[in-house]
Amino acid sequence: MKKPGKLVRLVHNPTAGEGDYSRKNIVKLIESHGYRCVYSSSKNKILKSISPETEFIVIAGGDGTIRKTIITLLNKKLKYKRPIALLPFGTANNIASSLNIPSNNAINIHSWAEYNLKKFDVGQVVGLKKTAYFIESFGFGIFPRLMKDLEKMDTAHIKTPEQEFKLALETLFSISKNYQSVPFKLEIDGQLIEDKAIMIEVMNISYLGPQLKISKDADSEDGFFDVVIVTEKDRKKMETYLSNKIGLKDPVFPIKPIRTKSLHINWKGKDMHADDQIIKTNHPILKISLIDSLLEMVTPSKIKAAKS
Repeated sequence: MKKPGKLVRLVHNPTAGEGDYSRKNIVKLIESHGYRCVYSSSKNKILKSISPETEFIVIAGGDGTIRKTIITLLNKKLKYKRPIALLPFGTANNIASSLNIPSNNAINIHSWAEYNLKKFDVGQVVGLKKTAYFIESFGFGIFPRLMKDLEKMDTAHIKTPEQEFKLALETLFSISKNYQSVPFKLEIDGQLIEDKAIMIEVMNISYLGPQLKISKDADSEDGFFDVVIVTEKDRKKMETYLSNKIGLKDPVFPIKPIRTKSLHINWKGKDMHADDQIIKTNHPILKISLIDSLLEMVTPSKIKAAKS
């Protein structure tokens, strides 16, 4: 008798794409590799129930879909905790990039037959009306302002990821030139930092927004955040970095991050975000801490990763 394949739960964003990214084709591709697949749409109540024999949860979509699914797990206090595999269908795919997950679906799914489990930290923010969690980054200043500005724009003319990145980078460059620096107080490991900044980002992975690698050594399983502070005196460095990115160069981010497990911050401005979510607040003192190795991510073995 043929042994049944491993069971996976697929959480799929049906708006992430058509063709290769459609529900029908994704389920067919997963099952062609010998898995049994239970489907859930990310637009509905996801993970309402899950079979105990489920091998892992597959999230098919962009960074927003990944975050939504993981936050759902956190809100359920990891009742349905399983390793998480990613099928990146978004524009930036920052989380998948940070884990060296192949963008080719067939190669990616094939790698699940012999995979590594990578621990993945989650950030927690206390001091808001409701405790917030983040997977990628939590921050202040020009990046959440970019998110707000892009939401207001008519982007009907944008047809490709390259055009989307260019628009985001050009808009961020313009913001960085004109954004009024904001006073802040930040306490890290007993050290108090007071200054004015145009951007502060607490990074859990290397990438931010339109594939800005602002913390090249950030590692989601090392038990540390990388805190990137762009002060008023660093404004020109930021402008030069963004200008080079717009020019399709591959610049190294010029500002060294501060590594820490936790911090307290009071930001006097209005622009704040957790991953892809804008946060409205009135200048609270926030405690940002790291929940070490909360998740497990399915990643290719070193041999397979190199081949892909």
